Amino acid sequence: MRTHPTEGGSSLIQEITDRVRETTHGRIRGLAVEEVQGRVVIRGQVPSHHTRQLALHAALQFLSGDECRSFITVG
Repeated sequence: MRTHPTEGGSSLIQEITDRVRETTHGRIRGLAVEEVQGRVVIRGQVPSHHTRQLALHAALQFLSGDECRSFITVG
């Protein structure tokens, strides 16, 4: 997992956060992306399962499945 800043100066966590917000068109409430014990954890609440899938797909553009944990709830 890449944890160092990219050429533009943003961190991987910030890149994932930005991509999730962009991909879900801001429909994820309480979005939190953090690194915990070597894994990226994504938390938030979305209005539909489809939006949850969009958020996960956005994160997995940067990570492998075993590097990511999702605690995104639908409701």
